[in-house]
Amino acid sequence: MAQKPNILFLMSDEHSPHAIGCEGNPIVQTPTLDRLAESGSYFENAYCQVPLCTPSRMCMLTGKHAHRCSAWTNGSVLFPEHLTMPAHFAQHGYATALIGKMHFGGKEQHHGFQARPYGDLRGYAGHQTDPLDTPPGTRERTRQAGITEIPASLLQERVINTETLEYLRGQPPEQPWFLLASYSRPHFPLTAPKRLFDKYWPDNVDMPNIPPGHLEKTHRFAKGLRENFNTKAILPEETKRARAAYYACCEFLDECIGDLLALLERAGLLENTIIVYTTDHGEMAGEHGQWWKSSYYEAAARVPLIISDRRLEQSHGTRITSPVELNDLFPTLCARAGIPIPNSLDGADVTNLMSGNTEGWRNTAITEYWATQTTGPMRMLRTSRYKYVAFPEDESILFDLENDPDEFENLAGQAEYRQLEASLHEQLMSGFTWESVSQQIAADKARSRDFKESWGGGTPNQYTLPDGRIVDAETCLYRPSGR
Repeated sequence: MAQKPNILFLMSDEHSPHAIGCEGNPIVQTPTLDRLAESGSYFENAYCQVPLCTPSRMCMLTGKHAHRCSAWTNGSVLFPEHLTMPAHFAQHGYATALIGKMHFGGKEQHHGFQARPYGDLRGYAGHQTDPLDTPPGTRERTRQAGITEIPASLLQERVINTETLEYLRGQPPEQPWFLLASYSRPHFPLTAPKRLFDKYWPDNVDMPNIPPGHLEKTHRFAKGLRENFNTKAILPEETKRARAAYYACCEFLDECIGDLLALLERAGLLENTIIVYTTDHGEMAGEHGQWWKSSYYEAAARVPLIISDRRLEQSHGTRITSPVELNDLFPTLCARAGIPIPNSLDGADVTNLMSGNTEGWRNTAITEYWATQTTGPMRMLRTSRYKYVAFPEDESILFDLENDPDEFENLAGQAEYRQLEASLHEQLMSGFTWESVSQQIAADKARSRDFKESWGGGTPNQYTLPDGRIVDAETCLYRPSGR
């Protein structure tokens, strides 16, 4: 009997679908991901379930929509009754490991990953402060964009590569493995090595397309995000510099992934390995006057997704236009690995899509948002052509992405679209109510107190020692001995 395939799950943080070469961006350089897309399947319309770090990752790991796994905010706890992808693979004979950032809330920091050699092992967002003396505050995210002050060997992406190689080289060849290498970039801080930043700044970077008068016409939800993060204070020159740094971060991520894949290939570790690349959500990068995530717009809710399975020849070089969700990864990887698909999942196996067969596919994706960074929650339905967004009290949003890919014209409320709007609303809200979710959020908030972590502060990147003790990986950076 052939050995089950290994799973190499490569994950970034905050990678906009508009900042990758295989999406048609002529500026940003991502040759590794472009080649991976050419050798596998690239999903042109993949959506995260929540455009925010922790909730998105919770949904992806459980294969469930946000309201079904209590994925509300960055402080949410993944409760133990929810089966995770790594736990399921471990139950079926896989060695499972997580290396890098995952941003779990609460005292449980493994959730089915048997090994965590390096990462945010104390539950705080695992991002290195850079520049090293940057004061806190959202204004610094773009104002401090530029060249990293951290030595190259200590950058998280390089550490993740080193620890990933060390872990996989130590695995017994007879046991399949599931490894998630979770990189921080291109999430802020928007800093990169000088040689990469200089490639984009100041002459090789574009600016977001914002038509005159557009911001005044946007929905109250979008205006609330701009107000909360004070993005109106980011002037054009700062926007341009931050976008240049963001592109440099994307290229650095791509370079690190390329280094890892080359070394794994040389070691023969990719011969029976399915490779996945995705991110937890996108990055607005100035589009629609917004930065960061938390939005229904394509730059935040849609994500790059690549699945490369050498055994599925008909999938090589395919581009799938049908809407899919990150929820679909759990059942898909189970199917490709030949292990049972749990019954409790909201996602579905996309193997047929990878082979060019769209028959029977649902052709929808759902994204939700529950954090308090704007005017309230939202729920979004993406179909093959339209995007419909509903709110508990505000007016709805309807975009025709075929004729308006930049999402400038809200068609909701127009007479000729009322029937379509009603149909999409019924489809989105089937079996769902805002009231029941509000009650669940309140109950989960009270329950979360039982899972509160007992440790104190420290930098968010640690190593696990052989005896299980955890040590700070960055004290030398933030507590230097002097000049």
